[in-house]
Amino acid sequence: MAEPARTRGAPIALALGAATALLLAVAVGLVLVTGYHAARLNTAELVRERSEFLVRSVVEHIGGLLDPIEAQLTYLAGIVAREQLDLSRPQKLGTLLTASLAAVPHQSVVAFASPDLRVLRAFRNRPAASPGISDWGDDPGFERAVAQAAQAGDSHWGRLFVAQGGQMPFANLFVPVRGDDGALIGTLIAGVSIGRLSAFLGTLAGSHLANVFVLQGRDAVLAHPLLRNGFPGLSDAHPLPSLEELGDPVLERIWAPDSDRLVEREADFASAAVSARVVDVGGRSFVFLFRELGHYGEKPWIVGTYLPLDEAVPQLRRLTRLLWVGWIVLLLGLGFAVLLGRALSGPIRRLAASARHVRELDLEAPPAQARGPFRELNEAAEAFTAMVEGLRLFAIYVPRSLVRRLMHQASPGRVGTEEREVSVLFSDIVGFTGFAERRSAPEVAAFLNHHFTLVDGCVEASEGIIDKYIGDSVMAFWGAPGEQPDHASRACRAALAMAAALRADNEERAARGLSPVQIRVGVHSGRAVVGDIGAPGRVNYTVVGDVVNVAERLEELARGHAHEDECATILVSADTAHRLEDGFALAPLGRRVLRGRAEPLEVFELRIG
Repeated sequence: MAEPARTRGAPIALALGAATALLLAVAVGLVLVTGYHAARLNTAELVRERSEFLVRSVVEHIGGLLDPIEAQLTYLAGIVAREQLDLSRPQKLGTLLTASLAAVPHQSVVAFASPDLRVLRAFRNRPAASPGISDWGDDPGFERAVAQAAQAGDSHWGRLFVAQGGQMPFANLFVPVRGDDGALIGTLIAGVSIGRLSAFLGTLAGSHLANVFVLQGRDAVLAHPLLRNGFPGLSDAHPLPSLEELGDPVLERIWAPDSDRLVEREADFASAAVSARVVDVGGRSFVFLFRELGHYGEKPWIVGTYLPLDEAVPQLRRLTRLLWVGWIVLLLGLGFAVLLGRALSGPIRRLAASARHVRELDLEAPPAQARGPFRELNEAAEAFTAMVEGLRLFAIYVPRSLVRRLMHQASPGRVGTEEREVSVLFSDIVGFTGFAERRSAPEVAAFLNHHFTLVDGCVEASEGIIDKYIGDSVMAFWGAPGEQPDHASRACRAALAMAAALRADNEERAARGLSPVQIRVGVHSGRAVVGDIGAPGRVNYTVVGDVVNVAERLEELARGHAHEDECATILVSADTAHRLEDGFALAPLGRRVLRGRAEPLEVFELRIG
């Protein structure tokens, strides 16, 4: 016997060695990427620290601008309450208000409002004018602001307002004044120009080459270097310009939707102290860093700064050339790894696909195992192909449908035996003995193979199991190994299908001048032992019990009830008939004594439609 040819191809060890060498090259690329990433994080940290300093400076300036006013007005409220001052003593109260302005140089106006909304005001820019009383009872906005301050019970920053004829918004601080009994004496009000804050931002931006801003909420610009000289068109109803109105195209895009790449960059700059946003404006990326202040009004103030991302990370550009080299090495390594992986995984995937076909007993269609560059995989493919050839030969003698069902529901090893309710069918060819005597063995074998193919197709279509072929007889059953509550109906449908298939086949035989074929069929239902029966070296999954004998006797009984014009005579027991679904035509034949049984059995003929 000739020795099989030596399988050629590169050993997997050689392939893995090449892959290992490639990993070293990839490692160089990873080092470069790691260095770039570290430089990027360090740069982001420097930018963040610088921005945190700017934001902190603005926050401290806001506190230095507004907190002394709040402290002074709260102190003044204590004096007014202690001295029981109100508008009945306007001269003394006016002197006190005017004097309080000296303690806070950046405060523009201070006022006292009585509960009936009469107001006494003192202005910094009118030192010679005596404080006068005016009635603000017809101003619903002022009335709401005073009421909110009274409900707050403490100092309360109200809505911004714009001085008559001015272009500059003012911040309002309300402090309610109460007597010892808790009754409201009046409300002290301080006003401070926000223009001072914009002027400070302009100075800060010039010295640090940064863009600094303060927003009220997400849309209104409270302070910005562009607002240091005010903004035209402001009013109490519209005290601040919007982002679109300001004229800063970068700040206008602060809340623009982010791409995934920009969101990833935001994580580099954000910290516990500041939030970050990175947006594209005109093809350039800008990073915003900001924080919220929630004390100075109904809406939070957002203090932040922004700068172009390419200016924020100039040192990263020095690593770009080296980084490209690393990326080239990495891409080459990845490309080689992909090619190697495909060369290895392709045959393995095909082998796995073939194994799945074999698992389903689809032995005719496993994909061909093409030869590849690796010796071990070629040997595995050749062994698998040889195994499939052996299984194809083996499967000829084993019911595939039975094995497939057992594989899907049974545990590994022997299935065992159990008692189940099943339906058993026996069929037999009428006059086969005389037919076989007049023909050669090959002719008889060809005839039987064709006939059994018809019968097997009908049984398979109703999900039954061919148990065995006995000469020209066929035994099939339903109800095992899987549960089939309608096993009786399935068996009878298979019998009717056999009759229909035989009728069509007889028409073809008649066209060829051959005599028709008739069969007898018996069907019985009942409990039987099903499972593995046989010696350890030769086991059949079969049905054993009286139900098998009765089905065979019914097939024998059909000899006396054959119809010359019908290709099949089908007898069923009462046990089967009572289990049938609607739609079957049954003719009662009465109680009959079957061969080998003492008790008569009620029998029905299943009519062929």
